[in-house]
Amino acid sequence: MPNNLSKVPADAFTISAILIGFLLIDDLNPAEQNSIGNWFMMIGQVLCTNSAQQQVINNNNNQTATPPIVNNNSSIDVLKRSMEKVNAEVQKY
Repeated sequence: MPNNLSKVPADAFTISAILIGFLLIDDLNPAEQNSIGNWFMMIGQVLCTNSAQQQVINNNNNQTATPPIVNNNSSIDVLKRSMEKVNAEVQKY
């Protein structure tokens, strides 16, 4: 398959799926719609399962490298302020 998928805008990609779905509705009875819908979902599940496993493999291969040093102080400060706001809201009740 050509690698042109990344060139398709997300909204056009989504709209194409909606249009194909609506086009199929008119030609299929409910049982046929259910059958073909499950068939398409199975294709999606195969793709999702394969890509998820490939991500696991890639992540395991990348863990041998030294992880970057991350400064978590700003994240911790944001979490503390958020918790203070939540606690203030809870105290109102």
